[in-house]
Formats: sequence, C-alpha cells, structure tokens
Amino acid sequence: MINAPLVPLTTPISGKVASLGSADQITVENDRVDNSTLIGLKVQLVALHDELAQKNGIVADYAQRIKDFENDLAGQQAALLARSNADLKAAEAALEMVTYSSRIAKAEAARKLKLMARGIAAGTQDEVADTVRLEDAKLEAAGLSVAKLKAEVDFARQGIYVGADLQSLQNLQQEIRTRKADLLQIKMQIATMRSKEAELSSLVVTEGERVQRLARAELHIPQTSQLYKPVAASGREVTAGDTLAEMLDCRDAFVVAIFSERQAQALAVGSKVQVRADGWARVADGTITRLVPRTTDRVDLDYAVPFPPTERRELYVYIRLTEPDQAVFRDNQFCSVGTWVDVTMPEQWLQKTQEYIREASTSLIGIAQASAAQWPAAETELNGLEQRPAVRLGAAKGIGRGMKGPRDISAPEERPAVQSSRAVDLLNERMAILPAKS
Repeated sequence: MINAPLVPLTTPISGKVASLGSADQITVENDRVDNSTLIGLKVQLVALHDELAQKNGIVADYAQRIKDFENDLAGQQAALLARSNADLKAAEAALEMVTYSSRIAKAEAARKLKLMARGIAAGTQDEVADTVRLEDAKLEAAGLSVAKLKAEVDFARQGIYVGADLQSLQNLQQEIRTRKADLLQIKMQIATMRSKEAELSSLVVTEGERVQRLARAELHIPQTSQLYKPVAASGREVTAGDTLAEMLDCRDAFVVAIFSERQAQALAVGSKVQVRADGWARVADGTITRLVPRTTDRVDLDYAVPFPPTERRELYVYIRLTEPDQAVFRDNQFCSVGTWVDVTMPEQWLQKTQEYIREASTSLIGIAQASAAQWPAAETELNGLEQRPAVRLGAAKGIGRGMKGPRDISAPEERPAVQSSRAVDLLNERMAILPAKS
C-alpha cells in the first residue's frame, strides 16, 4: 500500500481561524492581543520628540544670542582698537617731539658746559648733568607710553581686555563664554536624546511587528506540499501550537508491504524489489529502507492512512521507489496514498537462491549416501524415504498462493523437484526459506 508521512501545519498564535481550506493560505486572527507595551513605548517616544523639539528651540535661541553678543563685542573691539591706535599715534608723535627737544637740550647743555669751563657762562656741572638726565627721563617716559599703547592694541586684537574702563567688554566676553558652554551642554543632551530616540524607535518597530504577528498569522502551504485534510474549522478558537491542517509532501511517499517472517529472511535493507499497481504505465523499481515488526496507533497518526493490520509472524517492509519512478507519486493527487500495489522480488535473486539450495541439497545427498554405505543396516530405511523430499519441496513451493495485496511476493515459475534423501527432508523441515509464489 502507498503511504506518506503527514506534515502538520500548526498555528504560531492563539486566536480564531478566519479562513481555512484555501489552496495555499490559512489565516488566524487574534483581536485580544495585549499591546500595552507598544502604547507605553509610543508615549515615551512622543514625549522624547517634544523634549527634542524644545531643546532644538533653545539651541537656536542660544545660537542667535551668542551671535548678537559676538557682533556687539566685535563692534566694541573695533572701537577700542580705533581709539588705541589713535592714542598710539599720539604717543608716537609725543615721543618724536621729546626726542627732538632732548637732542636740542643736550646740545645746549654741552655748549653751556664748554662756556662754563672758559668762565664765560655761570652755573655748575651738576645743573648741566641734571638737565641731561631730565631730557633722558622725558625720552624714556615717552617711549614707555608708546610701548604700553602698542601692547594694549595687541591685546585688543587678541580679545584680551585689561583695566576698569574695559569691564563692560570683559562682562560681554564672559557672557559669550557662558552661553557657548550652555549651548555645548544642550547639544550633548540632544545627542543623548537622539540615541535614545533611535533605540525607542527600534523598540516600537519591533514591538509593533510582534503585536502584528500575534494579531494575525497567514500560514502558507509550501509549494512542495499539498493540503491533505483540514483539522480546525473556520471560526474555531485555537491555541498556539494547535494543528490547523495536515499536509503531504509527496517527495517522502513510500510503499509499505507485509511479509511473513519466513519470507523476510530473504529481505534486507537495500534489497531491490519491483512494484506494480493498476494505472501505472510500467513496473517501478524500489529499494527496501526499513523492516519493522509492528506499529502502534500513535505511529499511525503520523501517516496519511493507517498501516494495514499484521498477523502473527509478519513484518512491515518500507520500500522507496528509485528516481525517476518516485515522480509517479508527485504526479498524482495526494501521492496516491491508500492505493494497493503488488511487490515482487527480482527473478534473478530468486534463481540464485534456489540454485544455492540445490547445490546445498546435492552436497548433503552425497554426504548421506556415503554415510549410508558405512552403515548397511540403515540403507533400507534411507531408500524407503528417498521419494519424500521431492514431495516436500513441491509443497513448499505452493505456500502463500492465497495471499493478496501487500502480503504478496512473487517467485519464479516452479522447477522440477530435486531427488534427495532424508538429509534434504531434514533441510526442508529446518529451513523453510523458499519464498511464496503470489
């Protein structure tokens, strides 16, 4: 019989079956999904967006104020530089005047000193020396004034304001620094909030997908499978993990046959058999994959049709068709499960088995005759039983003629009985291995 394992189509969510029986899709809907977590995440995200908008407004305000302060400071700095440059020029002019007057005074002092040495002019050398030192002091003071103004001009250009008269500029400059520090801190907060926003957005998307998966599930039947039997009706409440329908994957279809233990002695995993069924264009080749003594009701639930019952001393034989014969299942609806087929062994294998038995029988006959020659008393009994093995061999070939369906196994046509002795008779009793003819 052709059979195939069932592939359950289970629901991943709990809910109500909205549609069932479609060719390739089953829908389950759940309108009682708990979405409180999603709502909470959305509320946090909205609050974060509002806070970000507020922070961005503060950043724009601070940036505008800083810009205004910098423009004001730049204007006052330009005025300070203009005033300082003017003072510097005046100081340089005064230095130049002092330089000229100092030269004249020093020349006059030197001339007066000469006249005093001749006794023409009145005065002392200390007075002349004091005059010279006074002119040097004036020249040095004028030079220091110029140097001071030059330093103030350089400081003003660098934005360094020293002195009580420049306190307003110092305050303005400090205000700019404070605003910039606040702006930097706000930008750092915005960066942290944007990171949190991205995290919350990801959580909202993930939670939304989870809720959507729990609220609606569309189950598609794979192209390699086909819907075999619905289990849950439309409108039925189901729980996650419940089976909605059962599918068949025709790629896993196989033939299960029943053989007696005596016949199964000639079978092994990997043995070749031939399978035929009504409606098939030709005989298909198969390979034995498993030998199972029995199944249970629980095992039968995993297959499209229950296994046929076995009798005492019978085995189940799993047979898989070889390619391209396996395609015969895929070309039929539901893999033709439940179809009865005939399974036969290849003639070549049976001929080799019977030839092996005949050779063994001939060898045993020779041994028996040699033994009989050594014990004459037993010869009469042996000759009297000489015709019985042929009858038993012939009877063995007829075993199982009435078997049908998956229990059948064909054997080659009967061959003439082999003349044997009591040893063959004993062989027939202990080794009933000839396969039955279907």
